[in-house]
Amino acid sequence: MPEPDPRERLARQLHESDDLPAGAAKCEALERVARSADAAGLPDLGVAARLVLVNAYREIRRYDLMLTPFAWLRATEARHPEAFDEWAVHQFTWMHKWLATGLLGDPRFTLAQVTALVDQLEQRYRLHGYSLHPVHDKRRALAHHVGDTGAADAHFTAWRGAEPDDMSDCPACVVDSQVGYFVSRERFTEAIAVARPVLDEPSDCAEQPHGVLASLIEAYLATGRLDDAARAHLVSYRVVRGTPQGRSALHAHLRFCAITANAARGLEILVDNLDVLTDPPSPKVLQEFAAAAALVLSRVPDRAERVFAVGEVELDGEALRVFCAEEALATAAAFDRRNGTDAVSRRVRATLDLADVGPVLVAVPGASFGEQVGSFSGELDTGVVVESGVPGDAGALSDAGVVAGSGVLDDAGVLGDAGALGDAGVLGGAGVLGDSGVLVAGVLSGAEVDRVAAAEAACAAIEAGQVLTGVQQLAGVRSVAGLPDRLAARVTAHRLRFQRVDDPVASAERLMACQGRLVEVGELVLAARLHQVLAGFWQAAGQTARARDHALLAIAEGTTLGDPLAVVYGHLALVDLDLTAGAASLDTAEEVATADAPELLGAVRDVRAEVLAARGDEEGALAVVAGLLDEDRAWPELTTLRLVEHRARLLADMGRFEESAGWFEKLVARCRTSPGPWLADSLMQYAILIDHAGLAADNLPILLETASAARAYLPPVGTAQACLHLSAGYLATGRALEAAETLEEALRLTPPTATDLLGKIHYRLAMACRDLGEHTSAETHLTAVINAGPTDDALLGHLLHQLGDVRMHLGALPEAATAFEHSAAHWRVVDNPIAASESLVRLAHARGMGDLTVGLSYLDEAESLAASTEDGLDQLAETIGFRAALLAHHEHYDQALTANAAAEELAVRLGNPDWQAFLAGRAAHLHLDIGNHGTAEAEARRAAALLGDTPNPQTLGVVLGTLARTLEEQGKPVDSDPLVKSLTTQLD
Repeated sequence: MPEPDPRERLARQLHESDDLPAGAAKCEALERVARSADAAGLPDLGVAARLVLVNAYREIRRYDLMLTPFAWLRATEARHPEAFDEWAVHQFTWMHKWLATGLLGDPRFTLAQVTALVDQLEQRYRLHGYSLHPVHDKRRALAHHVGDTGAADAHFTAWRGAEPDDMSDCPACVVDSQVGYFVSRERFTEAIAVARPVLDEPSDCAEQPHGVLASLIEAYLATGRLDDAARAHLVSYRVVRGTPQGRSALHAHLRFCAITANAARGLEILVDNLDVLTDPPSPKVLQEFAAAAALVLSRVPDRAERVFAVGEVELDGEALRVFCAEEALATAAAFDRRNGTDAVSRRVRATLDLADVGPVLVAVPGASFGEQVGSFSGELDTGVVVESGVPGDAGALSDAGVVAGSGVLDDAGVLGDAGALGDAGVLGGAGVLGDSGVLVAGVLSGAEVDRVAAAEAACAAIEAGQVLTGVQQLAGVRSVAGLPDRLAARVTAHRLRFQRVDDPVASAERLMACQGRLVEVGELVLAARLHQVLAGFWQAAGQTARARDHALLAIAEGTTLGDPLAVVYGHLALVDLDLTAGAASLDTAEEVATADAPELLGAVRDVRAEVLAARGDEEGALAVVAGLLDEDRAWPELTTLRLVEHRARLLADMGRFEESAGWFEKLVARCRTSPGPWLADSLMQYAILIDHAGLAADNLPILLETASAARAYLPPVGTAQACLHLSAGYLATGRALEAAETLEEALRLTPPTATDLLGKIHYRLAMACRDLGEHTSAETHLTAVINAGPTDDALLGHLLHQLGDVRMHLGALPEAATAFEHSAAHWRVVDNPIAASESLVRLAHARGMGDLTVGLSYLDEAESLAASTEDGLDQLAETIGFRAALLAHHEHYDQALTANAAAEELAVRLGNPDWQAFLAGRAAHLHLDIGNHGTAEAEARRAAALLGDTPNPQTLGVVLGTLARTLEEQGKPVDSDPLVKSLTTQLD
């Protein structure tokens, strides 16, 4: 086989190398091509390779590396001008702009050298007859860098006065530079105004509008437009994160996070980009990044306890802050020594001294560092340690929380079957006031008071059923040290009851140790009542036998001690173990409560309502709960909350969403008066309802509050759950970007064991990414859901169809076809012919573009399925309509017209004039393709007549374009045609 021609081989290698992602590997590949071109004696290819190489260095912002290829290009241009064709001359002339700006950011190059580069740029532009428009911008940047504001202003005026031409940056990048100038002069309103055209109109530039948005962040903050600043940060950082080009803009995002109470987000950005400190693109980027990094770290109070890997060295956060500040100042000093001014150092110090502008919501609300709520800690003489809460997994929330049917992929009941507020009565069970509770220090602040009196009052309130009030009071008792033995044991017991942990066995064992201590100090009644809590722990751990034992012990010990509350609690614990078989225990509980503990009747009857609901009698359950709330009786605080929660949940499960929302609002309003984990859990249930019932668009503030409360009171997985619901609000209000950011936060917080929640997050994130045009990410997230192994065929059919659509957008037609084929198969299993037909039409698209016969075979099957059901007329019309499109693609115009006419007949039957207009317009286009210009015009005019008063803009544009073409082809006037003028007016 003959060797390929060296020119062809090197040209192919050059093309392949240029297609590589930006980075060192691309640069090295281009360097090899350039050397090979030299060795082969092909100077024109050597020129082309080095021009592409210079651009590759620009992509990674390594302007210093441009010098060698630049010198070669200049020398070759002088010796062999014939090696530079028109394209090469234009490219090389354009690239002269980059060198001056780039080397200005490196103090190793003198001002004289940089100024000489700008002079050479001016000479070259004059030589080739170009405007000095870009030259003025370079001189402005040089003057600004050294702190000569007068010269900078003069050059800016000259720049704006010069006429742009082919050597000027694109209009959007020109605006970006102007925004930077106005911001540097603190003319923030002008910066925002000049940016408007770039933000209003789409740009073809790969660096806009995110470049302008990053430049605008400071202006937005300075003018109080905090929401605009947040969105500018989100949009611009999302585009450039993880890219070499993005490293030069990181400082703007770090500064934003530092001064807007988003230090946690800033820290994530910092950690993801620590390599900038060891391998910066330029000293300027290092200086700006280091200063902003020091600013972020200054907002992290516990930075000294955090460890960061900087290259091969590990530093704690305080050491890293100092290092970054010193590095920024040292680099600035090097610039100032070169420049003979102090302008750069002043800018760095200004960054380090930036004041906060106040909290700004980016996507997910949360407490700042130092404001996070903690949990009880302390130790008793018995050795019972009450540790800080351990983050739970998905099961740590109540059944109505993380594990409930609560997401886009779940058709289960809105709220599950257990409430947020635990079992009724003084002692909560396994709900929020049981093993899923978090009691946090710092909720009640203030000076130390009489600790014994405070502890006694808190315990008394809890034991009297005023749990919210008592737990808040208990938070002010910072330690049990020095309390009387009996009181210390009571305080510890209540702390343990309301401590969030993720291990119910550990919770039970610690509470049993405390229970033993209560017995020792003579608190026998409280010890007996705790058996119900222990039963809840063991039930949560799946050890029902031990749970039953504790329920029976509560009954036995309560009977011995003459404590009816313990007896009632024990019977309710037995009912909780089996709602459908606990009738006898429930009857006994009600008898005891009626006779000896009437304050517990509300709690007992609420459990009876739970039993009715479990048996399917939701109306009966609602009647019981509503009756209890309507009674003229003051139930204990916890019972009232439980009843309100239960009523809201029942209404939701019955599909009465608006009524349910009203009762959830009442529940949340009460919990707001004493913030704590109960507030987070009540909000969570409300958020589940809002999400599931499609009420998210009108309730974004509630969803934001849920995320904030979850941050404060729930473990990370609780915040992840809240983020999932918050994303529904963002998506419903057209804010896919915020939704994606929120869902990515949810992914970071969700443990691998929470597979159900992970699936919901991945799915919704895929949809958000799809809406943002991030199809590669959408494919990744859909694949993650599918790989998790769902077994429901309808779910798999839906997921695979979505995956196929995303792959179509990516141009991966074979992979898309596979997804659609499997989707159709799953839809057949669940006997959904319409959905199967939809997947087959998409399969015909994926495979039929290359093979008409194969495509038509899938369409035959799709039509058969659509025609097999009474509800399939819409889908049948869609299928035949696509048949027309596929035939036209393969230039079978007559058959396409026949299919198109059949589809239009169905559109008429369906009463869909918009679609009929589209099909008529397509008929006009088909007649154009086969040269029937007069018929095409008639069809286009018929399509226009079908458009109606408020036509679909896309259909209107197609009809207008087709009509204009028919007139052009016939030599008829276009702009003066009355219908063309009318359609144009409508489109505008």
